[in-house]
Amino acid sequence: MTMIVVEEHNKDDLSRIAGCYLYSDTKIWIDNGAAHREDGPAVIFPDGVFRWYIRGREITRDVNTFFYQNKWPLQAGLDTDDKLALFRTKFCPAS
Repeated sequence: MTMIVVEEHNKDDLSRIAGCYLYSDTKIWIDNGAAHREDGPAVIFPDGVFRWYIRGREITRDVNTFFYQNKWPLQAGLDTDDKLALFRTKFCPAS
């Protein structure tokens, strides 16, 4: 998995991978040509907005619901091993 910072020269290519317009200075995590991250959001915009992706599929709405149901603050993210384990169980089943 690779984290790339969006710049003018790669903005169009990375926007196609994410399926949305990416501004310069956006951070995107890519694995096997798809937006993907199992320990946090795969796209973080410069203004702090983020989107969660698993194997190229955006799951932001599902993650927001998951955090709400577990009474976890979104800002804290997956800040404990227990949270990370539950997240991976729900969203990243073994292939």
